[in-house]
Amino acid sequence: MNTNFNFEELKSKIESATRKSFKENSKKYGSDICSFSLISDDGAMTVVPFTNTKSHLTELQLEDPTYKDTYEFEPAEWFTSGGADTEFNDICKMVSDEVDNDDLDFEAFRNTLFETCVQVLEKLRTEHFFRNELGKNLLVLFSISDTSEPKENLIQWGKRLNSEAIGNRFEDYLINE
Repeated sequence: MNTNFNFEELKSKIESATRKSFKENSKKYGSDICSFSLISDDGAMTVVPFTNTKSHLTELQLEDPTYKDTYEFEPAEWFTSGGADTEFNDICKMVSDEVDNDDLDFEAFRNTLFETCVQVLEKLRTEHFFRNELGKNLLVLFSISDTSEPKENLIQWGKRLNSEAIGNRFEDYLINE
């Protein structure tokens, strides 16, 4: 990769911001939280947290049961985006500035950014961070808005970040969508 970009620094910033975001949302929504995701975009210029609540999910699923799984597995449909706003704005500036680098190997940068986000979520899940904060396990995803990312990659990430049962449900959703 033709860049001096410091992915270890980015990883540390994403982890810290993710912890802060989740704690802020936990204070607001408590045990109603059922899902957490980091989302980027195909242009690799953003990293944003999304949180869903059981009450929001249930409301949407009752309004339109046809899209029951979409409401569960698509972070763009979730309750809120936010928490650690200053930190995530700094992260977005950091990655978007790098994307503007004319010498950048964009594909390598994009792939490393996405893997970095998954690694952060995987570390937090392995440490039981989400469960320790709320006393229960959650659906945890890394998602890409408006993407042409192969479904196999999305499925692999979903399986890395969740129990086997949830990973399999997520795979079924993506395959049948």
